[in-house]
Amino acid sequence: MKRLLCVIASVWLLAGCPSLSPVTPPAPVETVTPPPVDTTPPPPPTDTVPVPPKMKKIEWEQSITPLVNQMVKSDGLTQGGTLLVNKIGNKTNSSLQTNVATGALMNSINKTGVLTVIPAGAVTSAMSVLGMDDNDTLTLRSKAIGLARYLNAQYVLYSVVTGTRDARQIEMQLMSVVSGEIIWSGKDAVLEQ
Repeated sequence: MKRLLCVIASVWLLAGCPSLSPVTPPAPVETVTPPPVDTTPPPPPTDTVPVPPKMKKIEWEQSITPLVNQMVKSDGLTQGGTLLVNKIGNKTNSSLQTNVATGALMNSINKTGVLTVIPAGAVTSAMSVLGMDDNDTLTLRSKAIGLARYLNAQYVLYSVVTGTRDARQIEMQLMSVVSGEIIWSGKDAVLEQ
């Protein structure tokens, strides 16, 4: 019982002790004004846009015509023969408008009046009938010969542009459909403006 009285007395003593923490005054409040906003527009950028290099225009007619003139004078070529012109291939390190080049080649051959060029539309139709892709460049000679036989052509003309952007050459080969032999071949520089 003494113990119980001792515990009650100690609790009563401890409960009576003030345990207040020291009071600190509140911090003063200051008003802050924002810095003035700069409303002037930023100056225009001073960087200049680089000018792309000037593209050189390829003179397909002038590049092709001398080779065509050599070809139509070659031995073993029959006047009035039918010719399948293969799309000009690009084996350079740059892009070329090969459709434009092929069109210029066909025009140049037609101007000579020596050979009859099969129109591009007829070639496309025949390729479709034979199950070939429109973009097929007929790199396999057997495909070209098969297409030429289907179109009743006597000759196939292969052309490819080789070299680099600064020094391109066009190479041509005229092949007989019947024998498969190369009748004529020539090479010349591609002229640029």
